[in-house]
Amino acid sequence: MVRWCDQASIGVALGTIASLLRWFTTAQFKSTKIGEKSIKDEFKVEGYWTERLIHWRDSPLGLRIGHHKFRKLLHDAKRLILNLCIGVQIFIVLGSKLVLLVSAVLIKLFLFCRFKQSDDDNSCWNAYVRAGPEQGPDFRRYVLLLEGEVELPKRVLDIICSEVDELIKRGKKKKSKNIIKLLQKSVNFDGVLEFDNSEIERLNPREPTNCWSLPIVTLTSIAISLPNITDVKSNQLLSCVSEGLYFVSLIEKTMDSNGELVSIRKAADVAWVGVELYRKWLDKDLHTETIQNLSSIAEKTIKDFTSDQANSFLVDDPLNWPVKVIAANSMYRITQTILLARRDHYLTDDELFERLSVMVSDILVACLTNLAHVIIMMCHICPIKDRERNVRQAAVHLGESEEILEIVQNREIPRLDREKAASIEGWRSVLKRDSNETNTN
Repeated sequence: MVRWCDQASIGVALGTIASLLRWFTTAQFKSTKIGEKSIKDEFKVEGYWTERLIHWRDSPLGLRIGHHKFRKLLHDAKRLILNLCIGVQIFIVLGSKLVLLVSAVLIKLFLFCRFKQSDDDNSCWNAYVRAGPEQGPDFRRYVLLLEGEVELPKRVLDIICSEVDELIKRGKKKKSKNIIKLLQKSVNFDGVLEFDNSEIERLNPREPTNCWSLPIVTLTSIAISLPNITDVKSNQLLSCVSEGLYFVSLIEKTMDSNGELVSIRKAADVAWVGVELYRKWLDKDLHTETIQNLSSIAEKTIKDFTSDQANSFLVDDPLNWPVKVIAANSMYRITQTILLARRDHYLTDDELFERLSVMVSDILVACLTNLAHVIIMMCHICPIKDRERNVRQAAVHLGESEEILEIVQNREIPRLDREKAASIEGWRSVLKRDSNETNTN
């Protein structure tokens, strides 16, 4: 019992201290703004304090009551109670404003008496009154304020900016290095169009669409399956792609707000776990499989699924396909594209590995053109309750991706609207259109 009382006392003490600190901080900031408003404005009760109560008071009753007098009596009673609540709310707001104003005046008098003792202290006092020297850009005009709310002191903004700078520095310490080498291999965006040849016959009338990560994972799987490639080159590619998928996943989750490509992304995630950790694709050892074998395995997986009568209700909607079948469809189309290209132009394993790496790089760069927009979206397109956390995370991502953003900004990007730029299929449609126009001319 005594121990419980001690814990309760500690809790009360901490709560009291925290409240006093909040009061002192608010009063201190308020003291820098004394004299900027008239007494009438100081004690103005803003509409948002009573807006909801007034709405409830003036709204009709939600109950269906047939008797007119009884309904009127209930409505009058509701208005009386809510008018009382509105009065109490106004009294509390005015009392709070009075306490804050008196506290701010006392703090200002105390600081004035303290700093007045010397010229140096006077300069400190003047600096305090001005809320610090005007250095750097003024961000106060970007602060969203409620009606009648006191402007945020510059010192608070300086603290916020300093905190964001620290988060960006923290991100820079964690920035990816391997991915830069891979991104520098991309010269144009040909790989975005070339990884999947539209001439390849479909195994089903309707097929899953692509997300950014799935072709990246599939191309990487094929690259490390090539027999005459050293482990050093394979491991380096896996490391680069792993760092790239970190940002690709962030972009896909943010841009695919409706969740239309969730099943496609899951297929990429499942396939990548096997490739990165076990060097396997759908439980098949990549070190022992050829491109032709991977294509045959993928084809069999799809045909087994589509021919099973038990799956007939799933086949018509590719987004409902199992993740392994979605991954198999991607593998089939990409391996068939590679085999078709090798018939016309034979490439050694090293040359093919390099070509596949460039394709991965092209897709990554195209996807990462959305990164700056995604970081901005994280700061303002989210619920208010999550905004602080998201802004902090966005600052870290900004630091992590500094070099990536520089590479992307220096690239000549096709003209795409925001919707098409967000998806790989949008990119492919625009690149295909541009290619057809070039061939026509």
